[in-house]
Amino acid sequence: MAKALRIAYIAPRIGELSTTFVYRDIEGLRAQGVEVAVFSVQRPDEGVLSDEARPFIEETQYLYDHGAAAFLAAVLRQALRRPARFARTLGACLHDVVFAETPRLVDRPKFVWHFLAGCLLAERLDAAGAEHIHCNFAHTPVGIAMYAALLLGIPFSFLCHAHDIFVHAAAMREKVARSAFGMCSSRYNVRFLADTKGCDASKLDVMRTGVDLNRFACRAPKPPSKTYRFLSVGRLVEKKGFPVFFDALALLAKQGRDFQADVVGGGPTEQALREHIERLGLADRIHLVGPQPQERVRRYYDEADAFVLACLEAGNRDMDGTPIVLIEAMALGVPVISTPVSGNPELIDSGYSGLLVAPGDAAALAGAMEALMDDSEYARRLVENARAAVESGFGLESNIACLVKAIEKAVAAGQSPRP
Repeated sequence: MAKALRIAYIAPRIGELSTTFVYRDIEGLRAQGVEVAVFSVQRPDEGVLSDEARPFIEETQYLYDHGAAAFLAAVLRQALRRPARFARTLGACLHDVVFAETPRLVDRPKFVWHFLAGCLLAERLDAAGAEHIHCNFAHTPVGIAMYAALLLGIPFSFLCHAHDIFVHAAAMREKVARSAFGMCSSRYNVRFLADTKGCDASKLDVMRTGVDLNRFACRAPKPPSKTYRFLSVGRLVEKKGFPVFFDALALLAKQGRDFQADVVGGGPTEQALREHIERLGLADRIHLVGPQPQERVRRYYDEADAFVLACLEAGNRDMDGTPIVLIEAMALGVPVISTPVSGNPELIDSGYSGLLVAPGDAAALAGAMEALMDDSEYARRLVENARAAVESGFGLESNIACLVKAIEKAVAAGQSPRP
């Protein structure tokens, strides 16, 4: 009987509401026979947690739960246990502090902290017997994991999404060069890393954020509600384009259209959004319901007639990758409207499996929303094609299978990272 592949998996905040796909990936890896030791940089800081996340929170080792003293003790033990590798890894860290590309100068000292955390992670990986480290998100998790991998002489890989490369990209050339491989959630991200960060595109591939097609079964065709129900789900941040969505709803209201809109999520712009809704006179029709556990989010999907996410590029250049909520809505049979930002056109074929309108264009968005309200047969065709699109490219099982093959190849080749 073949020995099970044993890996470590690290992400920023395992268990938080906005990254449900992280622990679903872990479920997918285990379903394919992979033994996974779970690590996270920090604990989720939200008061609302989903029941499905709690088992992962309980088993996860949260690195930043340990203070500087624990990190320094791990550094000393690693220096004594493997002095040659320790010296090479420390040299790589110092190289990154001096020469790596970072968004800001103040980001450079973070490499030292990541090195310290990497020493602690290396100890934990020794105990777990991990043969490979896989990181979800390419900023802090990879910063820590690559130093741990250098210390242990094992390969590491990563999957990148959005803010981790658009805003917080640090040492991306070094991370890609040292990795066994890097996965991107879209072809857009591959081009972005190659063209703007100078990364080696030959080491990058595409792995879609996938959903469990059994858990996200398509609902039966739903006739439109008498009062049309719009839904949007996402953190209340600039890149989600909620003011544009609200402005589009205001245009529908002026035309006498009957609708309600629910927005699920929390974030720093909540107060500004509430004030915007008040100015539009739509406080009785737009409901900011706050962060919700996944079990409740599913009920919002079930009740929705259409899903809208007005993605745009924020002032700090942040934007979505391929939002998991769009994939979930399409899988569940809710017609979707969004914008052609980042990887969205790779998910949605506008006019065939959903609708895409120019970012920031409230009138165009209102027109697309009205098209769905007025033509339920058109919406039904979009739903059928959307489900087929998710099944063909965004299923969890098939994407995880590709990841497992890539990890197995890296482990078999003994692809230990080079400083």
